[in-house]
Amino acid sequence: MDRIIESFVEDFKNEFSFNEKDKSKLFEHFVNYAIISKIYPDRSSIDKINVGGTRNPGIDGLAIMTNNHLVSTEEEIDYFIQDAEILDVEFNFIQSKTSESFDLGSINTFIASVKEFFRDGDLNFEDELLNLRDLKNYIYKNSIKMDKSPVLKLYYATTGKWLNDRNLLTIIESGLKDLNLTDLFCEVKFIPIDADKLKSLYREIKNKITKEIIFEKHTILPKIEKVTESYLGILPCSELIKIASDDDGEIIKTIFYDNVRDFQGYNKVNSGIKKSIREKIYNDKFVLLNNGVTIVAKNLNKVGSAFKLSEFQIVNGCQTSHVLHNLKNEVDNNVFIPLKLIVTDDEDTINDIIRATNSQTEVKYEAFEILKPFHKKLEEFYLSFEKEDNKRLYYERRSRQFFGIKTKSEKIIGLSSQISSFIAMFLNEPQSTHRYFGELLNAYNSRLFQENHSFYPYYTSGLALNVIEEFYRENLLNSKYKRFKYHLLLMFRIKIAGEKVPINVLGNKEIERYCGKILDVLWNREASLEIFKNLEAKLIDVLSKTNILSRQAHSIRAFTEELMPTITSSIKKNGKITYYNSFKGFGFVRINDTTDDAFIHYTEMQKIYSGEIVPGLDLTFEIFGTNKGLQAKNIELKL
Repeated sequence: MDRIIESFVEDFKNEFSFNEKDKSKLFEHFVNYAIISKIYPDRSSIDKINVGGTRNPGIDGLAIMTNNHLVSTEEEIDYFIQDAEILDVEFNFIQSKTSESFDLGSINTFIASVKEFFRDGDLNFEDELLNLRDLKNYIYKNSIKMDKSPVLKLYYATTGKWLNDRNLLTIIESGLKDLNLTDLFCEVKFIPIDADKLKSLYREIKNKITKEIIFEKHTILPKIEKVTESYLGILPCSELIKIASDDDGEIIKTIFYDNVRDFQGYNKVNSGIKKSIREKIYNDKFVLLNNGVTIVAKNLNKVGSAFKLSEFQIVNGCQTSHVLHNLKNEVDNNVFIPLKLIVTDDEDTINDIIRATNSQTEVKYEAFEILKPFHKKLEEFYLSFEKEDNKRLYYERRSRQFFGIKTKSEKIIGLSSQISSFIAMFLNEPQSTHRYFGELLNAYNSRLFQENHSFYPYYTSGLALNVIEEFYRENLLNSKYKRFKYHLLLMFRIKIAGEKVPINVLGNKEIERYCGKILDVLWNREASLEIFKNLEAKLIDVLSKTNILSRQAHSIRAFTEELMPTITSSIKKNGKITYYNSFKGFGFVRINDTTDDAFIHYTEMQKIYSGEIVPGLDLTFEIFGTNKGLQAKNIELKL
């Protein structure tokens, strides 16, 4: 490994505070991050693709992309089928070696492992890879929703130099031929990543994106408040393709990351765009038929008609840009597109532009969520803890928002992580966190990010997630159970502050005191580690006894219900039945010394009582929080 790669790996290690002593394992994480950031620029995605293990020879990373999103569960597939009615799937396998050569045997093992992944029958893979294999099977069961078969890409990375060795190419071509013969894919590609390519990938992540366009046909717009400068005109489509492509000719995902509409595939609208490019009779009318593109840049250096853009985003025109990129070999300089170019670094102005330029098309609920005032206030609340290292955490409302600022990536929490941590810790739904964040926003829209909500539960859950991930990075908790981290957050809250959460309203001192108890422990890393270790032991014990398949338990509600008594059993409640409907099979019990009623179901009562259930019956029970309220379980008759 040369000195530059070593320095990049060290930079990656420091930025994410990895405490990995195994250099080959650290290199795997580094390569996975460098490649996945190009495919899906979300820093939280790195955990989802790391699958290296002793029972996964030849596969260190796997990113399954569906409709331009990284997916890991069947529920996410269902969501995208419902949302777009079509599946566009890509399998990205990664193998990393620290050696300075492309080894024939290792490449052969890599290809053989990928073949094994796609064959039928039982496999002896690690749990994470087996779960992704189940997901693969589910995807192919829904193949009727695909316009084309999935794409398969195999990335093989070393610190050496790729020289197109004939012997290697023969083995690779033979392996790819076998994969093509399965008829499972529309395209199979082997992509060698050598030292130079690795350096290039990592520099792309670390450096600001700067591109130049030739924008001759433009007019300068009048001075606008909070806008440095702005232009309106028409741009050759070839110039748009140029700034949307990286050095490999691939589309740059990061410049669309904040766009409110992902690429929708070749639906009716995009098929129309495709037709107007391919059929030459429409080429000169394309500028009239297309709504155009809006680019917002933070910096612009203009020399004549040459515009050099820095830190820019295409905030409207994602669909057109993708179609043009896909047809780049068919587009000539005589095809133009309307362009609105705005230079500003004012966040409110950028948000207004995004809303306005996308208001004429149907967008998903989650698209405008981050533009709400609540999120800016929440970011400011996070910043109020900035001065003390053990309390510091940054809420990133927009991608690369803290780029160039001296803060470690592991100290940043994004929207999807904030949603998952809050739902798990304060809404008692850790088994739901594997779902796509847009689906979670829709499902919990009345219980998330409300204008009258206190910021304390959001910061508390965000910090708790950050702390437990810190312990995993430092190998202080067993990474084998990392997929249960959201369950541990819920257990942690109940252990420290009790099960009942006060009303989450801004200014409510009870919710502030409740969260304060949890924060006092989280701010003390030694104390919080001891508690997390204790909770992890309880988790492992329940896993050893459950009938639920352990590798799937993290996504099943029944397992959450099995887990909770390990925390709540020491907090038995007493109460009397206030209402019971024998015909409908449910009722309510009032918890002593409170005004709280808990739901009781006949399946719980029939375990311990065969007589007539009437109001006033004394019970002892455990309380569980559900998305519908409190529920009494593990009921006993009070003697």
